[in-house]
Amino acid sequence: MVNSLLAILLVINSSRGSHFVFHYPKVPQRRDEIEQVRRESDLDEEFGDDLLENDVITWPYGPTEDFDNRSFRSRLEEDNEEYDFNSKKQANNNTGNDEIERNEMSQLFGFETRLLADIFCPRHKGLAKFQLSIDDLTFVGQPVFLKTADTNKRGTYSGDRDLRKKIDDNDNSTDLDNNEELQEQLSDAQNEEQIPPSVASDITSSTHSMQQHLHVTFFHLVFVLEPPELELCRQVDDIYNNIITKLTAALRYEQLRCDYVGKETELILSLRENSGTSNLDELMEITLEKSSLARTIRKVYDAISNDCVAHILINDYIDLSLQIPPLVPTINTHDNDIIGHEYAHYPVIAPYHTLLLLEDPEEILKNMPLDANPTLVQLVQILTPTQRLADLCTVLDCSLAQIFRLAAHLIYWRKAKIIDVIGVRNLYVVSPTADMNSLPTYIEYFKQHFPALDLVKILDSFSVPKPQVNSIKEHRTMYLEAITYLLRNDLVVQLHAYILVMVPRYIKMGFTQAEYEEKLRNSGDSEFNSSYDTAIISPVEKASDSERDWLNNFVANHPKETVSLFERLIKYFNGKHHVDEILFRESLKPRDLSKIITLFSKDQYIIVLC
Repeated sequence: MVNSLLAILLVINSSRGSHFVFHYPKVPQRRDEIEQVRRESDLDEEFGDDLLENDVITWPYGPTEDFDNRSFRSRLEEDNEEYDFNSKKQANNNTGNDEIERNEMSQLFGFETRLLADIFCPRHKGLAKFQLSIDDLTFVGQPVFLKTADTNKRGTYSGDRDLRKKIDDNDNSTDLDNNEELQEQLSDAQNEEQIPPSVASDITSSTHSMQQHLHVTFFHLVFVLEPPELELCRQVDDIYNNIITKLTAALRYEQLRCDYVGKETELILSLRENSGTSNLDELMEITLEKSSLARTIRKVYDAISNDCVAHILINDYIDLSLQIPPLVPTINTHDNDIIGHEYAHYPVIAPYHTLLLLEDPEEILKNMPLDANPTLVQLVQILTPTQRLADLCTVLDCSLAQIFRLAAHLIYWRKAKIIDVIGVRNLYVVSPTADMNSLPTYIEYFKQHFPALDLVKILDSFSVPKPQVNSIKEHRTMYLEAITYLLRNDLVVQLHAYILVMVPRYIKMGFTQAEYEEKLRNSGDSEFNSSYDTAIISPVEKASDSERDWLNNFVANHPKETVSLFERLIKYFNGKHHVDEILFRESLKPRDLSKIITLFSKDQYIIVLC
């Protein structure tokens, strides 16, 4: 995945309105250098005529038919006036670095944070996925609406909000102790269980303490992306399905269980108001030190930005691992039964495969939870790239299906990858994606760990696909270890041989050779004017009678053992099964397969390496 994540934002809504709580990193940097200038422009410039006419905005408040460019622009201009923290009057009271720090704390991507807080708090409670695109920025999230019943009865939040609003409106001009009307409303509300007794007590005791206590009715974790236009849909789906939904579900659970998001929000807002610093660096450092939710957001951001797995422990209660699975090309995907499934792009595990650990076994075991599957622990300890998965059943005393599940677990979390068993007869070539800029580092590693081998010479020998049996007889073990290192670092890839039997075109079409030649002379049909005289043989179950007769002629005068072996193997000669797979499935030795191949002349079969 192209690294397009710019920031993660946390927005909540409470009885006192919407709040822009936290964002990471401190000052998100857009890749486009032009944005440095645009970040200093005002909101009107950010939402110019070009944006309104040409750019797509997915509006979260419902149908957009009722909005025209002018009305939408007017809305933003009014919001800008309401949230204008950079007026000339304020500028007269702040100069130099203080003004810069204040701008950085109140603006993000050129937008006022209070405006963003309102935008990211949609009113439509049925909204499951939030997506808003402005210019080349895309905001993605999953809003969480907390039902009023989650804290008490349905009337709790509505009554609480009305009373709090009235108190806020009268905060500067009304003495609560002397306001008989408000005292009466608070008493009635408490008796009718419209608000929790503790809330009513807090309100009557102190307006200030009431304002410090938030009743979260909504929270929203928003991911800000800047993906290339052609990758927008895929990247949004990837981060939404793999990161946002899972992380949001965990936070929602903790919020309902123990008001985790609400408490962390109060803490972060309190730190912002009472930290005694206006320096953004210091404030971010203090927030990350005190708030576990802020540290979680930072860890998720860093993991996604570096394309690795995020292992997080939310509120010391929920252990969660998150990642965007890498796209792995597969062969013969048309035979994959899970096309369309979220794991469809992963390679299919076969019994003749093995696993190559991408980290040291000790490092993998150290990062496993204490209650990890004992069989998984044992598998990591005994894995070698020279032993097939099918052979591990007896060693681990478990079924092959269980080994497949454990292998899939290691592959998904990027602790291992599927390879064929390493051997000196295998064909390897330099990977087209090899990082040759790091070649000096690899050469130095070879000098220290494989002193008898020259990395440059090995890579040069792989320029032509051929077995290296004769050239490494004296250092066979070291050579296999070196190949393991090269495969782990994606410097080389293995080639497989696929066999295709080519049948004459006239046989394929059901003619004799004379009939076909006659048709070819007299017909202008493009079907007969093909430049190819042969075609790939049809699958055994779909082969015509002429194709079957043509195949049977190859073993007409051979022993029954040869005929039986031929009938077993002919179904694999369609280019869909490589030689290693054929040998495993039929429990054959290479010489048995070679015996059947030699029945065909050189122009009757093709061996494809890929």
